[in-house]
Amino acid sequence: MSTEKMARSSAATPERVEAGAETGQATTSTTNDTTPTPTGQAVKIADLLGHGQSAAVPLRHLKELAGLPGREVRRMIEAERRAGALIISDNRHGYFLADTQEEVNQFVKSMLRRSGEIAKTARMVGQAAEIGGE
Repeated sequence: MSTEKMARSSAATPERVEAGAETGQATTSTTNDTTPTPTGQAVKIADLLGHGQSAAVPLRHLKELAGLPGREVRRMIEAERRAGALIISDNRHGYFLADTQEEVNQFVKSMLRRSGEIAKTARMVGQAAEIGGE
């Protein structure tokens, strides 16, 4: 992956996200879309995102832009990631498309750390259930 920034004219900038959220109008192109919205148009979450952390879009804005509940937006993000979209997120800024290998590396490290914590909690709950069930 190149570490150079890639311009995306169809990506939603924070200003375009705000404008779209306030007016209820689409702010990006929706060609090759997959999920219908209440307006009858379809959307890919990656089409609503810009490159790099500075272009991060919070989930509350993605929900408004897509016209979908948060759970559905997260499901779509996961599906797009599994299909190869480099949708990165952090708890502080929101969702964005990876602009550098370093952003990808940080995201992967964070996800692996989270999966380890989830596995540890699952093991502890399982052990507690075995102790209580004896």
